Amino acid sequence: MAAPDTAAVKVYLGETSYSDAEIGAALAAELAAQSRVAKQPAADVAWPADLAEALFRRVARNLALRMLPLAVLQGDAEAGSLTPPGRDPEVRRLEAPHRRLVIG
Repeated sequence: MAAPDTAAVKVYLGETSYSDAEIGAALAAELAAQSRVAKQPAADVAWPADLAEALFRRVARNLALRMLPLAVLQGDAEAGSLTPPGRDPEVRRLEAPHRRLVIG
């Protein structure tokens, strides 16, 4: 798979109301965030499917949370307010083989 770009993210997201600029901004931010925790291939090298999938999920989560300024979903009388988890467990699982090892 080629390096993920805005067009690939749009295919992953499917029908969406986000503009190309919003998707591009979220992609750039999440690509930078992912590069700090996982080893990414060079732009001209094929990306592993699991790393690309993790990046797509990061972008989808970024865009979804933009609609929630306080990052809190309103619950009901029984459940109360719901806060989405800080880290997506599926992203952690997909990025695990590519994690940077920090020593010292």
